Amino acid sequence: MPTWTSVSRLSVVLDSGGERGTVYANGRNRIGVTISVEPTDEDGHALDVDPQHLLSRLWLIDYADESALGWNGSTGWSYTDAPNRFTAAPAGAPSDDGGGRKITFYVYCGPAAVDPKSIGVRVRTDSGDTFTSSLNGAYHDRVTLEPRAAVTYRKGDVAWEYARTATQEGDNTKYVTTDAWNYRLSLKSADNHFVTFSVSGHFSDSGYDGFFAADIPPEDRHRNFYGGYVWYQEPHGSAYFSSSDGHSLGQIVNFPEGNEWWDYATIYEQNDPDRYLCLTWVHATTVGDGWHIPNGPLGSFKESFNPQIAAYDRYGNTGTFWVDGSDLTGGLTLDDHRP
Repeated sequence: MPTWTSVSRLSVVLDSGGERGTVYANGRNRIGVTISVEPTDEDGHALDVDPQHLLSRLWLIDYADESALGWNGSTGWSYTDAPNRFTAAPAGAPSDDGGGRKITFYVYCGPAAVDPKSIGVRVRTDSGDTFTSSLNGAYHDRVTLEPRAAVTYRKGDVAWEYARTATQEGDNTKYVTTDAWNYRLSLKSADNHFVTFSVSGHFSDSGYDGFFAADIPPEDRHRNFYGGYVWYQEPHGSAYFSSSDGHSLGQIVNFPEGNEWWDYATIYEQNDPDRYLCLTWVHATTVGDGWHIPNGPLGSFKESFNPQIAAYDRYGNTGTFWVDGSDLTGGLTLDDHRP
């Protein structure tokens, strides 16, 4: 059986097109780098090598000194064999160099990377022979990535918009009148957007998942309920989709004990639901002797979390915000995270 002893082709190119690109130095932004290699036997004939075996014999290296980049590293220049949510290049279009077996790695770097990095490739054949595409190698293809400083988003960089939304029991006002408003947190950018959110600080009980604050003031015999909800599950629209009416619904005003009342708000009603985070503010007024406590996770007439929201853009840049759950009577307030 022929042995893999050499290569007739060894090249490297950015998936985004060309030989030069940029990467955000945040440890999350990954840039696809595709290696083209043509294995040959001792007679120079092309061999069909299993892709997984080929992958195990390839390394990305510094083009100048041939030192290896870190494999799945946590510092410096590193690479891996899997894309993530932030695999996106700031510019460019897919490129195809037209030949060879292709293996794609994904390069990333942390904040300590400040200088451009020229990247080549090393391959070791089954015979133990090593070939490189490097400054002093047999081949000379390379890609160069320039690190961009990581971006930290602040309140001024985001849109915080709100509008009234429908509720399932909106027309049923015999016992309860409910007004609900959806708030949308999104990135103010023409060519970028948030792709994922991480939210902490809310109830997770069944029927109350995402509920983070309630205020039932003593005025008017506890008849007014103010509530805040954050709809953090992903993917946003489909995570809450109800086939019964074709809407994404979030459960609100859930008082099964005493009041025997619960409702649902229409959420993620705008286009591109995965590009924004939806929260809902509710003001519900009941008749009779007011809202009953305890109910669900509520053991008192005023309880709250202050949800912390980490929002990530296409390139892994992030901003951290918080919503004040302690004062609900006028709506929901967003601010920069306070350490």
